[in-house]
Amino acid sequence: MKIHVNNICDNECITYPLPLLVGEIEGNNQDGVLMVSTSGDPDGVIDWPVVEGAFKVLVRLQPGQNIIYFNYGQDSLIFRLTYEVPGFTHIVRPVYIICADDNGHFQGPEDVSCTPESAARRITLGAQIVQTLTAEKMNEHGFGRVTFQIETDSDHHPICHLFHSKLTLEEAYAMTGYQLWNYLGKELMMSPLFSHKSRSKFYCFLSFTRYHLPHDAEIPKTHSDILRHTKGHTALGGGGLALFGTGNLHTWSEHLSTFNACMTNRKRIDRRKFMDDSAYREYYWANYATGLGASLHELGHTFDLAHTPSGIMARGFDDLHKVFTVQRRRKGRHHQRTERRQRYSSAGSSNSEVSRTSSTSSIDETSSLGSSSESSSVSNTISALTAVLKRQTDICYGSPSKQSLMPTEKSYTAPPPLVVSVESGFRQLPPPTTLTFSVKHYDGSETRQTITGGEIIKSAKIVKDVSCRASSSSTSSASLSPTSSAPSMLPNSPEDPTSSSDVTLTSEVTVVDTGAHWYRSSAVVLLFHKWFNKANPNDQKKPPTLQGTKIKSLSGLRVIELRTDPEGAVFHHWEFLSPSPPVEFVLQKNNIPNLPDTGTVALLAEDNYGNILKKKIKVSDIVLGHIQ
Repeated sequence: MKIHVNNICDNECITYPLPLLVGEIEGNNQDGVLMVSTSGDPDGVIDWPVVEGAFKVLVRLQPGQNIIYFNYGQDSLIFRLTYEVPGFTHIVRPVYIICADDNGHFQGPEDVSCTPESAARRITLGAQIVQTLTAEKMNEHGFGRVTFQIETDSDHHPICHLFHSKLTLEEAYAMTGYQLWNYLGKELMMSPLFSHKSRSKFYCFLSFTRYHLPHDAEIPKTHSDILRHTKGHTALGGGGLALFGTGNLHTWSEHLSTFNACMTNRKRIDRRKFMDDSAYREYYWANYATGLGASLHELGHTFDLAHTPSGIMARGFDDLHKVFTVQRRRKGRHHQRTERRQRYSSAGSSNSEVSRTSSTSSIDETSSLGSSSESSSVSNTISALTAVLKRQTDICYGSPSKQSLMPTEKSYTAPPPLVVSVESGFRQLPPPTTLTFSVKHYDGSETRQTITGGEIIKSAKIVKDVSCRASSSSTSSASLSPTSSAPSMLPNSPEDPTSSSDVTLTSEVTVVDTGAHWYRSSAVVLLFHKWFNKANPNDQKKPPTLQGTKIKSLSGLRVIELRTDPEGAVFHHWEFLSPSPPVEFVLQKNNIPNLPDTGTVALLAEDNYGNILKKKIKVSDIVLGHIQ
């Protein structure tokens, strides 16, 4: 038997400290334990599971060359990786927020450490996990393992700040999520504790989230019910601030050595004692996956990303666990080596294979921070296959200016995700190279598109419409201050199907392991974003301009997105990846499928240096060509 790492090459250079290594034990279809250690890592040897001969391993790197040792029974492998600190000037800054009259402990079981120091360790590791996930998902688009940089100390160790707010607990609990986002954003920007605030995205967690169920109350059956018994919780992101509650922080790993155990922990949440934010999956691992994935969703909003038809900026973040754990096959352990390589590549890859699991992802509209559920089979009973979505206030879903005074309700059945097949990888190609890709839909239809010279003429057609709510801003450049634009929320958590009469019965659902991915236009926005690149001395820091129906940038245009208004969900985009991107682009109705007949749409345009234009446009002006 031989140990193989399939996704990263030996001696490869990595620009983040916690790479994911995906591989297999050749000639082995059994379960086992792989022992892994890295030179310079104080954690020493960490045991990682081998599932049906495949493994996924995280290793901690130190700047410079690192030697990684794998041992499986009598077999061993020495692997080398070089960690090169990218030196970005723009950073993501993890922060744990404590009220003025509180000790900063988060809520959790008595046998779990819930101190501020423990919280900082959990948040720091979580930030590195989503940093790694971002790199893997960007690589799937052919962009390489590019990702953001977390704030570090002089020894390149990540930092999580303990921030003591002037807010008292009573004041904090009296605020809505939007009020907390606005108040804390201003307080962080005014604090002398932080430097380079305009070059920071604050990735913040509220220590004072508390779930309390009265002794005589029934156990909550829906996510809305859970939220009614939770205070100090929100999930909002935009501008320079992503803000998230800590109701499930006790399920997160504090150390790399316990990460896999936490991400596969099948202990059930006691809803009498603790908040369950697991997409109705109820387990500790599901709370970890949804909580950490949702925090990345909110961080994505600070990177100017809108809601999308699928992926992390929809409800795909619920599938975060699939990226870091090996999903066992239902059909049995004996399968071909090539099939294993497809399946055990990072979840969400265009090469990943269909898998059936006991949990689900769906896309909702405007409510709290829960998730959905994936199910493999249902026998003649009402099951979790229909997502009944209810709007909730305060939890990451839309701009405060768009919130109605009275909550409304609307029901949706979430559409299935798309299966995307990429033939050649979307790499930068000099003209006149052409590239064809296809989008296969669940109904069996297929949309093909040809890219010439690295420029997509039109985006793939989405057959089923998805309603996701996000903020739409009219600012003319990328937001740097936490309070310079309205925050956006998560799409809704589905309500418990057993609480609704509008339930569809079905015998089997097949889901695809593609939830936790960056939607294509989101990935292109991130590729050129200031938080994903070194500062360029040629950058004049001038965003693109809109003159008539013409978008112009002397620096070259890289991506143009059209978003619904007021929901703010992406419905069309153009991308320009050639070495010489165009300096102007004309909006034309005949090049925009699914353009609304009336009202306005939101435009985002990003140039070669990550400068961003955001503007609302009347649909009638696009038709007539009279945008002012």
